[in-house]
Amino acid sequence: MIEREKGWDEITYFSDGIEIAAHLYTPVDWKPGDPARPAIVCLHGYSGMKEVYGMDVPQRLWEEGYFVLAPDHRGFGESGGNRGRHRPLEQVQDVYDAFTYMETVDGVDRDRMGCYGTSWGGASVIWCAAFDERIKVIVNSVGVSDGERWMKQARRPHEWLDFKEQVAQAARKRVTTGEHTYWPLLDIMLTDPHTLDVIQQHHQKHGHYVADYDLESAESCMRFKPEAVAHLISPRPVLVIYAEDDCTVPPEEQFGCYEQLGEPKKLVKLPGAQHYESYYFCNPDMHEIGMTEAVAWFSKYL
Repeated sequence: MIEREKGWDEITYFSDGIEIAAHLYTPVDWKPGDPARPAIVCLHGYSGMKEVYGMDVPQRLWEEGYFVLAPDHRGFGESGGNRGRHRPLEQVQDVYDAFTYMETVDGVDRDRMGCYGTSWGGASVIWCAAFDERIKVIVNSVGVSDGERWMKQARRPHEWLDFKEQVAQAARKRVTTGEHTYWPLLDIMLTDPHTLDVIQQHHQKHGHYVADYDLESAESCMRFKPEAVAHLISPRPVLVIYAEDDCTVPPEEQFGCYEQLGEPKKLVKLPGAQHYESYYFCNPDMHEIGMTEAVAWFSKYL
């Protein structure tokens, strides 16, 4: 990772009574009494955390002069909440409350707030923007658009049928006994060699990594389909970035969402890139293509 000045303060806010840990970046050239500045909330991916390969985006946006908030979703990283529990609509509430928190920050222009989401965070930003008009500008990088389609594409037909049945059995057990069924994360979110290497080299070495998730995490993700509400965002602008050779979140995920968006919108390709090559630590050049587009998008519309 590029060596940069530490630009954040560690803060917490509350969502559904759960303490959410976040990094708050304040522009170095802003001081109390100065005109208000725009703000951006940055969202991590499916099993991500704010410290795991995601810090370059908020840091770069901070260097461009924005207030930036980068939270850990409940149950992840340093935030409170149950571990091994991934609930998209609960994470959506974390995002809404992140924007409410930013409304309390001295110096933030409440009428000029945007959101950058990567991977599953891209799914969250589309959903949140569809229902929260405080989000004025959106960047969706290598994001999921339909949770069920995303999980299905990683499996052969017979594997998909078996997986759905396992999820259904776990749901019936849960509602009749109150007991949850846990699976390894890597059996829920199937991985290609590129993704597996990244998880082993980065995720699993982090102190807050969670190896097992309840199968309701898969069930709830299968019902989360931001693509179905993407049309509600227009006329607010959306930038969609996809990695051409992405096997973790295939380009079809971004294409499906992009087709449903109204104007203004823009689609950007990272040529020959795999999923994590959109991140600085994996491929600085590809990351820079995406960040240059994102910075220009926020500059133009925010």
